[in-house]
Amino acid sequence: MRLAVAAVACVLGLPAAAGTVKGKLPVADAQEAERTVIYIEEVPDSSFTPPAATPVKLSQRGARFAPAVLPVLKNTTVDLTNDDWVTHNVFSKSKVKAFDLGLYGKEQAKVVKFEQTGAVEVFCSIHPRMNGVILVLQNPFFTKPEADGSFTLQNVPAGDWKVRVYRPGLDKAPTPVKVPAKGNVQIDL
Repeated sequence: MRLAVAAVACVLGLPAAAGTVKGKLPVADAQEAERTVIYIEEVPDSSFTPPAATPVKLSQRGARFAPAVLPVLKNTTVDLTNDDWVTHNVFSKSKVKAFDLGLYGKEQAKVVKFEQTGAVEVFCSIHPRMNGVILVLQNPFFTKPEADGSFTLQNVPAGDWKVRVYRPGLDKAPTPVKVPAKGNVQIDL
């Protein structure tokens, strides 16, 4: 997943003056790290290019969504094709993006475009314990931490920004950061 996040950032235009934000966030284990996203809250839209036309995949296997939390850039299309051997009915009642894909079986293609920022909780009406989150972000400066909680946000435009942490059930205040035009800045969350 981390490679997919990095690949999205590589495809996008990089700012002329950019630095790297490195840090560490307390996480209980690798599973908690996988459900966590660290991101720059908001930067000018001119600091990056729109998302690629290629859809980002939210897999369905073993009656689970993988990854459990999928960060995407606003206006990204998400591929919800059923990879499972069982039928699913993926839906969301989120204010950010409500949808119901109806019943569909293995390898049936379904896609949804996410035009507004925010957390979109996703469920399956057939499998009540099947849930996930599509976290729609304003900019491509996001990452998931390593299992030890360390993280790196690369090519962040120089300036004063706020770093946020998203994890289901966590309500953490943003952390201010001054990103240099070149080099690194270290923060602990």
